[in-house]
Amino acid sequence: MDRRERGEGRLALLLMVIIVAAIIFVLVKAVPPRVNAYQFKDFMTQYSREDCWNRSHDQMVKDLLDKAKELNLPITSKDIKVSRQGAYINMEAHFDVPVDLKVYRWVMHYDFKQTAEHY
Repeated sequence: MDRRERGEGRLALLLMVIIVAAIIFVLVKAVPPRVNAYQFKDFMTQYSREDCWNRSHDQMVKDLLDKAKELNLPITSKDIKVSRQGAYINMEAHFDVPVDLKVYRWVMHYDFKQTAEHY
């Protein structure tokens, strides 16, 4: 009996290994920036509720930019909008995170908005 008759599927196994390796590669490249982006969103939420009420507009933007830099996010001051309206603070961050997948450049777009009321 030769190999083809015994049902060995070396090509199928090789194809499956390539597919699994590609999935792992994409996850390794895409998950860390996504986690960092949502950590930034959590920071915005926490910051708007507790820390920013006694700070100036420029200081709030600087604090958000510092956090973005700490998380390796490509956010500039043009990407952040902060405004006060009475007892409310509105924060917005709109930014793109490029992910280089070697054969394709995937751009993840984020629009984070946070409104907090001062009690």
